[in-house]
Amino acid sequence: MGAAVAQLAFPVPPKHRFAEALRKRPDLLYLETESEDQIAAVHIRRGVRGTDRVILYSHGNAEDVGQRLNYLDLMSQLCASDVLAYDYCGYGFSEGTPTEETCNESIEAAYAYLRQQFAPNRIILFGRSIGTGPTVELALRHPEIRGMVLQSPIESCGRVVFGTAASWLGYRMDLFRNYEKMDQVRCPVLVMHGTDDDIVPIENGFSIHEACQNAVEPLWLEGYGHNDLPNEVCLRRVREFMDEMDGLSWGWNIFVTNLATHISVNL
Repeated sequence: MGAAVAQLAFPVPPKHRFAEALRKRPDLLYLETESEDQIAAVHIRRGVRGTDRVILYSHGNAEDVGQRLNYLDLMSQLCASDVLAYDYCGYGFSEGTPTEETCNESIEAAYAYLRQQFAPNRIILFGRSIGTGPTVELALRHPEIRGMVLQSPIESCGRVVFGTAASWLGYRMDLFRNYEKMDQVRCPVLVMHGTDDDIVPIENGFSIHEACQNAVEPLWLEGYGHNDLPNEVCLRRVREFMDEMDGLSWGWNIFVTNLATHISVNL
């Protein structure tokens, strides 16, 4: 079971496919993990100077940062936020071998970089698919983080591949056991999942959402699968989530209410 789970968890994409696009990025940078591996990342700044908030994005398996550049640019635009996306060890230009431990080291290196520029209450975590593993682990280690978005989250790699019963039988070999951690995460959590996901069944999303201490209204996307979620719909929900935590939606609603009252009084 352990080899099967690891093989499915870390299918590293060909490094040459998007290498040139990533190499040309002026926002490409390299970070060092605790094990002294160099990992690649991009820090997309919204506007010339950037913003006072940032999304720390952890991608899914079978993809890397170079492949997701257009999506990351769209994320920065629609969410009105800086975005830092990084590659796990062994992915893209990053050194090392992908394992649960090195993925966790990679996100810690990314978080350490951001802490030099942002207060923790201005950092939002965003994990997709297997990227929810290191994302949840970081949120657990750093309860000061402002909030977390989990898109198509896994209960664990073993549960996705073999189901709940088999994951107990192979417990020690299982990877990213989010189901054990979610009830200890303190920050607000937004879960998004497609109802027809045949790679990470939506029951994973339901379970993760129900386990949250501080869950917000989830986004269940009817008829969508794992890799065809509507980007703009999802990212606008993320923007709404971030604005709500900043009090911006509340302020806008008060403004609209006051304006409507003023108009009705003066008609």
